[in-house]
Amino acid sequence: MRIAFVSPFFPLKGGISRFSTILRDKLLEKGHAIDAFSFSRLYPRIMMRDKSPYEPGMRSCDGIAAVLDVLNPATWISVARQIKRLGSDVILCPLWQGLYVPLFVLVRVLSGRKMIVLMHNFSSHERFAGEKLLRDLLIASSDGVVTLSDHVAGQVRQSYPDIPLRSLFHPVYENRADVPSKAEARRILDFGDDGRILLFFGYVRAYKGLDILVEAMPEILRRHPGTRLLVAGEFYHGEKTIRERIEKLGISDHVTIESGFVPNDRIPLLFSASDALVLPYREASQSGVVQQAYGFGRPVIVTDRGGLPEYVCDGETGAIVRSLEPSEFAQGVCDFLDSMKTIPCETKVALQAERLSWEVFAGKLESFMREVAR
Repeated sequence: MRIAFVSPFFPLKGGISRFSTILRDKLLEKGHAIDAFSFSRLYPRIMMRDKSPYEPGMRSCDGIAAVLDVLNPATWISVARQIKRLGSDVILCPLWQGLYVPLFVLVRVLSGRKMIVLMHNFSSHERFAGEKLLRDLLIASSDGVVTLSDHVAGQVRQSYPDIPLRSLFHPVYENRADVPSKAEARRILDFGDDGRILLFFGYVRAYKGLDILVEAMPEILRRHPGTRLLVAGEFYHGEKTIRERIEKLGISDHVTIESGFVPNDRIPLLFSASDALVLPYREASQSGVVQQAYGFGRPVIVTDRGGLPEYVCDGETGAIVRSLEPSEFAQGVCDFLDSMKTIPCETKVALQAERLSWEVFAGKLESFMREVAR
């Protein structure tokens, strides 16, 4: 098949770029012709808050054209004409926020090619007026929808019962070959060998609930005195407030914050040093960070929000905590830390990672694209 893939790709930073770049590579391995159209400008300057849109040390991939400007519709028209001229069988585009809906709709209409929406989120995490109207417009212009969780698929099915729909999953990010051992990672980070390390990883936004985990730490430390919380990610919300609360709770000696975007070559070090990833999210569709943890063989502690529980086998590959109240969340974390002494988490996580592979995902997506392109 000839597939026009309209999306952010590396070297743009973020989960969507990472997902789309890997998916493109897997589809190329399957013998498809992929015309990848990325962005020269992904966000208006005001949304970047003086932060770089590029991942440090990441180079552009061959065969990806960074030609789209979110603020310049002339570039959208140019890409639509290219897709029409190339004779693509189908257009594939990700939906993670409504800002890009006009672009995708225009490309679909002007190219005349069928379009599949890869729906990462049903609603933007930062909601805005008119979002539903934009989503309605996108679905009306689309020929099929692929979701990464049954939770999001249920939302689509309820709101748009007539759209062809395939519920898949978020694949596990594969482990790199140069991953340090836990002991070596802790030595490099100047952490001791004793005690559990809980990792909170990724962009820090209000809905991700870092404040819940911070408030839970005193109780976690009471039951597991040697525990350390490692926070690694770029703050888009409340860094000053979080730091002040950590100081007021008297837990500064047990919390390490690496503020800023985490470069690709540091990720293995952080996950290797940790015992578990913790996602105290207030809401979620799913999370690619879960799949990163599984790729490094680490269990995941999540809330029961959105599609997160679909990826965690409670008590085996992690734990599902059914309360956002800090004391109860702390109890869920502590109960899992207690159980890690007897549960073979690494074996269970490895089996989960095999089931959620990129090869399986690409094969299922390929099947759906062929159905839509007929």
